[in-house]
Amino acid sequence: MEGWVEPPSSVLVGREPEMGALLAGLEDALSGRGRLFLLSGEPGIGKTRLADEVAGRARERGARVLWGRCWEEGGAPPYWPWVQVLRSLLRRRGPEDVAAALGPDVVDVAQLLPEVGRVEAEGPVPPPSDPEGARFRLFDAATSFLIRQAEERALVLVLEDLHAADAPSLLLLRFTAGEIGEAPILLVGTLRDVELGHEHPLTEALAELARQPISRRLELRGLAEPDVARFIEATTGTPPPPSVVSMVHAQTEGNPLFVGEVVRLLASEGRLEHPVDAAAWSLSVPRGVRDVIGRRLSRLSKESGRALSLASVLGREFELETLERLSGLSTEELGEVLDEAAAARLVAETPGAPGRLRFTHVLIRDTLYDELTPVHRARLHRRAGEIIEDLHRSHIDARLPELAHHFGRAGPATEVAGRAVDYARRAAEAALRSLAYEEAVRLFRMALEGLEASEGDPAAARCELLLALADAQARAGDLPGAKESYLRAADVARRLGLREHLARAAVGYGGRFVWPRAGSDARMLPLLYEALDALGDGDLDLRVRLLARLAGALRDDPSTEERDRLSREAVALARRLGDPRTLAYALSGRYAAMLGPDRQAAGGEIAADLLEVAERAGDPEILFEGHLHRMIFLVREGRLSEAHREAQAMAAIATSLRQPAQLWLSRAIDAMFALLEGRFAEAEEAIEAAVLLGRRAQNWDAEVFSRIQLYGLRREQGRLHDVERTIEAAIEEYPTRPLFRCLLAGVRVERGDSEAARVIVDELGAGGFRSLPVNNDWLLSTDVLAQVIAQLRHRPGAEGLYGLLLPYADLVVDTAEMSTGSVSRPLGLLAATLGRWDEAEGHFRRAVEVNERIGARPWAAHARHDHARMLLARDGPGDRERALELLATCLRTCRELGMVALEGRCA
Repeated sequence: MEGWVEPPSSVLVGREPEMGALLAGLEDALSGRGRLFLLSGEPGIGKTRLADEVAGRARERGARVLWGRCWEEGGAPPYWPWVQVLRSLLRRRGPEDVAAALGPDVVDVAQLLPEVGRVEAEGPVPPPSDPEGARFRLFDAATSFLIRQAEERALVLVLEDLHAADAPSLLLLRFTAGEIGEAPILLVGTLRDVELGHEHPLTEALAELARQPISRRLELRGLAEPDVARFIEATTGTPPPPSVVSMVHAQTEGNPLFVGEVVRLLASEGRLEHPVDAAAWSLSVPRGVRDVIGRRLSRLSKESGRALSLASVLGREFELETLERLSGLSTEELGEVLDEAAAARLVAETPGAPGRLRFTHVLIRDTLYDELTPVHRARLHRRAGEIIEDLHRSHIDARLPELAHHFGRAGPATEVAGRAVDYARRAAEAALRSLAYEEAVRLFRMALEGLEASEGDPAAARCELLLALADAQARAGDLPGAKESYLRAADVARRLGLREHLARAAVGYGGRFVWPRAGSDARMLPLLYEALDALGDGDLDLRVRLLARLAGALRDDPSTEERDRLSREAVALARRLGDPRTLAYALSGRYAAMLGPDRQAAGGEIAADLLEVAERAGDPEILFEGHLHRMIFLVREGRLSEAHREAQAMAAIATSLRQPAQLWLSRAIDAMFALLEGRFAEAEEAIEAAVLLGRRAQNWDAEVFSRIQLYGLRREQGRLHDVERTIEAAIEEYPTRPLFRCLLAGVRVERGDSEAARVIVDELGAGGFRSLPVNNDWLLSTDVLAQVIAQLRHRPGAEGLYGLLLPYADLVVDTAEMSTGSVSRPLGLLAATLGRWDEAEGHFRRAVEVNERIGARPWAAHARHDHARMLLARDGPGDRERALELLATCLRTCRELGMVALEGRCA
């Protein structure tokens, strides 16, 4: 053998099945059917080589190939692989071309690419959005842009080293994979799947991506012995003896990188030509690839080896200008030593990034970095940070994560630690502006860790950082983590007497983006009250928010006095302040606190106020909320045509916002109307679509809505057993909502377990049902209970509930989740249970009339059935004939709508 030669680029040994799958995926993509392939395996297994091969084939077919490489050594901006892809698509375009290419998405994409922010977009900048909604817009904008570009010319996107990707980049990958099914896009990702723990963001991403129909994972294994033989022949130019093949395969387990390094080493030492026995040979071959790489590095000149050691501190990729300063070499001298390294295939140019090089494999970089002593590493990181500061002083914001990384590893010196904290904090704030919430969490934590070594008493600064961390965690959907950080901030604020910080912690703990119920957390109310007392007449905007939070949190309290007082004060103070957004916050809190049938008129007034404030503020999200509140008010009033118009306005806003929170709720409202009007197939579809959107929005209300709506749907289908377990679980999960206990009683009585249903009625009826909070659940809860009480013939329950429900006889049962028509129907059931026949008949006649008028055909059928049962029980003159007429009409409706359960009872 004459030694090592570079293999022809067309040779790809032992990967024919994987290459066949990738080429089939490429054909699909070129035909407009998007595909995603994930190439996984240990270091050196050939993932990048395979991706490069398919990329070359794609170029031959006319596709545009774009690479995004994740930064393996920290310090990269959020969304870094996607930034590289998008920049490649926009490179060499002028401002007008960029604006035309991005179209309506220019403002959102600017959050990923700061340079795009300099492009003047047409139309108004969208207002601040809720966290997941804002990120949905960003992801939708980026993906829509990619799809539009692919329609002009097919795209192949290669995302390398996904194991090193930041969590926001992985979320964008998951979103994109769900949108490109009908686009000419091939996505190829490479990842090392070794040492992926349960907490690693890629672990969850892989599970989610596996559910995508366009996705396929190719796990690369070591080469078989015949393939090792072909590899050696391709790289040496001579067929190897079988004994050499066996020994190399045994030593390397077929890992192509290991095979290549071992064969390269043995060829250079002339030992491939004269194989000896296996035992002697195994002793002469280094047992770890790092040893092989180390021996290969040792062949470099001293100057080249030193330059590469310094470059390893900068990461897998490095800028020549930074390395020049760090090494002290001239441009010409550095060029010479790096040419030597490039000739040894240790470094190579970074495609699409002039002035940057990268180590050809991460293990080469790691080997060099690990050889540095800890003290030397820290000194070099500090020097690297200072060089980057000096080189990029005029645009330092773009290098904040990199600076935080270097100064964070520069040792415990106080001055250095202070810089690390400052850069980490600023980088975290920039990540928040880019909607990279998970990356902001990581950087805020880095800042907190570095704070201990900074000068002076860091307690106040720690409190501020804890509040920022909690806000980022809440935005990232980590609500338990956010609550813990808010409590830590509250502890610091309490010790230092920081009143406003304590108020901010309490407001955040009380729910940064939702209106939580106090019963779900015993610490919530004490913290809110403590902060309110401590704040006094301090920051009035914060006082409004504390008052509104307290009022909303108390909405499940059976007494309305305290929440009424708090919410009135919040609204009055907000009106004095004159800020529309603060007033909208207060009105929302008051609506949440007072949403019940006893405040129906007040609810209508609050909804009207909120709509007016939203118009004044020009805020579509507040406008959406105002339409929602007015819609609920109108349904309760029985004004369904007007309520439909409000729902249509909500749908239009949701479509324009493109945010999952509004899209979810709009779809859930569709399901509510479909259930009310007997369009059960549409209801099923809407419920399924809504819960998927809700999960995308990380909205726990989506699960609550779906359970309640599925109860209503399955009851009509005679399938309540399908939801029994989820209703049982909901009682534990949402203990402050007695509605779920009422629903469980409904399930039990329909399943024939009267005793279990009776136990629930007796528990809720203790004290005359006064334990049921008069809130947005109250009418639906009492409606379900009335049905159960009637079936059980539970006179004490009927007596306790009838008087409570009677004042609301003219209303329609409604929550945003489900409406069951006129309140007169449950009143008729209770009156009939008590033997008050004339009252019952009046209620049933009224229920049929109202339900027919509003188009609630299922509930008109229920009212006719219940009226017929009452007539048969009374059995007066003409009652039986009238009952049969009512049942006949009821049967026709049941058969038309598919109301299986009621049809069975009528028959």
